[in-house]
Amino acid sequence: MAEVKLEDAPQGVRTYYDKGIAAMERDNLDYAMDMFEAALKLEPGLLQIRKLLRAAAVKKTKATPPGKLAIAKATARLMKASARVKKNPRQALEMAEQLLRIDPLNRSFAKVQCEAAEAADLPEAAILTLEVLNDNKPPTPSVLEPLARLYRTTQQFDLEYKCRGQICKLAPHDTEALKQMKDAAARLTMGKAGWQKAESYRDVIRPEADRRDELEEIQAKVDAEPKDLNLRRALADHQLRRKQYAAAIDTLQACRDMAGGNVPQIDRKLLEAREHLLMSKLAEAEDGDDRETTSTLRNELAEMRLKNAAAQTERYPNDLQLKFDYGKLLFENGRFTEAIQQLQHARRNPQRRIRALLYLAKAFKAKGQLQIAREQLETALPELSTMDETKKEILYELGSLCEADGLAGEADHYFREIYAVDIAYRDVAKRVER
Repeated sequence: MAEVKLEDAPQGVRTYYDKGIAAMERDNLDYAMDMFEAALKLEPGLLQIRKLLRAAAVKKTKATPPGKLAIAKATARLMKASARVKKNPRQALEMAEQLLRIDPLNRSFAKVQCEAAEAADLPEAAILTLEVLNDNKPPTPSVLEPLARLYRTTQQFDLEYKCRGQICKLAPHDTEALKQMKDAAARLTMGKAGWQKAESYRDVIRPEADRRDELEEIQAKVDAEPKDLNLRRALADHQLRRKQYAAAIDTLQACRDMAGGNVPQIDRKLLEAREHLLMSKLAEAEDGDDRETTSTLRNELAEMRLKNAAAQTERYPNDLQLKFDYGKLLFENGRFTEAIQQLQHARRNPQRRIRALLYLAKAFKAKGQLQIAREQLETALPELSTMDETKKEILYELGSLCEADGLAGEADHYFREIYAVDIAYRDVAKRVER
């Protein structure tokens, strides 16, 4: 199961993500974790959301460590999760994540989660768990060894070498450990080094004082060298991480002016900052139970996203990813004909083709053109070799379309394909058994 990007996730994930981010910003960690868990249930391959879930758990655990009673009560769930690793790794992973929510630094919980993640073909999820342990507990070979192995599996050879070095420090006379470190060094020097992923859980849980000092340091550098574009871009990144969205907007606008405009990376950051600023205002209105302001801000946020996507698409007409993003937003806002226009272009992007066909089908269905909707899905289906969440969604939509067209036999065929591998998916059990 490959890592899934947020923009490729099934419908509904973005809503959970937005609510989780807003809750994190309000320090409402329990609700944030609820939202991130709901998103992961829809699509387990969302590593970005899994990192946020773990960050929230670590932050809560450090503020309020779990009691012995809570850990003892979780023992039965731990045994159940362990028993399901081979039979149903995805379900075992969900159960293990709930245990890590109780205590993300518990080695027994972490062990089961790693086993389930590897069985579900999600090595990055296991890496995340081991990194959390290694960063927050005294280093131990029982954590470092599997972590080094997973770094090698995912071709992150620079991190493997660093990990092997830690093992050798713990056991300086272990000849096998020294040999493994030399082998890791050889892989690293062959030019296949992987680089550490951005948006680590560490970005969320770093002490506020460290962030403040770092921000002040980069601000001083910008003041000393005001014409250095890279320094200003770095300052904007720090301001975004500190949730200083208004300041980040000013900095990014200055970056855009210095660069002469039309720099995609800067433009995207600028749009992100504006969106987050509005989302923070929306969170305040929701906390204050101000329904009128909440409704107004939600409409503003939807309109802003549409306007930004339209501007980006117009500015970069050959960027098929932007057309996909814009088409998806248009669909979610009920503008189906316009969505179809964008998604028909987006399906030429190999990385977005399947999702574009899926959204095309949904848009045609919303317009009452069921036959054309089916054609989109029938085109996508042969291109999917594994029964992942996207294939289940396409089969479900095909079944629903056939049912709406009075083709009960064909509908049953599609629903049964899902039923055979995931009886708990939506309402397929009821549809098949009736």
